Amino acid sequence: MYKIRGTIKNINTEEITSKSGDIYKKMLITVEELDTGFHHTHQFEIFGEDNIKKNKDNIREGWICEIDFYIKSNEWKGKYFNSLNIKSIKVENNLDNPF
Repeated sequence: MYKIRGTIKNINTEEITSKSGDIYKKMLITVEELDTGFHHTHQFEIFGEDNIKKNKDNIREGWICEIDFYIKSNEWKGKYFNSLNIKSIKVENNLDNPF
């Protein structure tokens, strides 16, 4: 498990259609890290409609958050693709954050 603290820069939702025709949703959250001093930007994902519903009302662009995540890797035709999957996201006290 990994941890990062940063500012939410962008939030998007995508639909993915499988080969069998099933439709899945994922939320992509772009975060600029704060604690390293390098201002790296990373894109994280929340997969599944239930997980998206659980988190979408608690996060906003510009808010500072702490994300617990894991790295998922898939191989396809000899190449590896990584995704950063959110396990939990905790929003810090922001001025416009009612939580």
